[in-house]
Amino acid sequence: MAKAAELLDGGADAPAMGADLFAVARTLDDAHSLRRALTEPVVPAEAKRRLLRSLFEGQVGEPALEVADAGVGVRWSGVRDLPDALEQASVAAYVAQADRDGHLDDLEDDLFRFSRIVEGNAALRDALSDGTVSWEGKRRLVHDLVGDKVVPATASLLEQAVSGRHRSLTPVLALYQKVAADRRDSMMATVWVARPLAEEQRERLARALSAQQGRPIHLNVVVDPGVLGGVRVAVGEEVLDSSVATRLRQAHRRLER
Repeated sequence: MAKAAELLDGGADAPAMGADLFAVARTLDDAHSLRRALTEPVVPAEAKRRLLRSLFEGQVGEPALEVADAGVGVRWSGVRDLPDALEQASVAAYVAQADRDGHLDDLEDDLFRFSRIVEGNAALRDALSDGTVSWEGKRRLVHDLVGDKVVPATASLLEQAVSGRHRSLTPVLALYQKVAADRRDSMMATVWVARPLAEEQRERLARALSAQQGRPIHLNVVVDPGVLGGVRVAVGEEVLDSSVATRLRQAHRRLER
């Protein structure tokens, strides 16, 4: 939301604003009639703002209220769109704090690593997506996994991601990574290689991809021995595959013809 960006650029307390916005989003999740009242197109925006403030004033800070005020003045296509937008504004607040602290790269890397851990561990993925497990229980599990190994903004975002607002955890983490990339108008590229890249190689590849895409690129590197050699790169919907494994498969298919 533009209002959230304006307040963050003006120096709002980002972690407090992020926590408050997410609290409002979760409250709306649990109150269908309230969501409908705040998103009903025929209800005047001023009436919706009065209702919002009557419920949340004194419960959350003024910056979060101002963002929610702006939100109820928007015409939404669905009743869940408003809490979803508030969640994204919450994520943007934590991302802004990481940026202020000089930890934006760390946050993006932490989110990607955690998503890879979840994707590779079915038991963990099921536990963090289980609707019968309390949010507090999932938060404790996340804390046990990451502890103080991640920056504070990452820890807060991971706790939000497992709250149960969404059915699947992987898309939520991908959304959070996109919000982080948008902070500096960059794109994410996932790179699969057989062996870890040296820092010089990472920088060279990032520069080449940035020149190709016309935007800064943040690299997420996946080490996969199955690649054998070469590199496979995914940027948005575009996949560039020069890996040895792929070339061998292509050669094998040609021999079978």
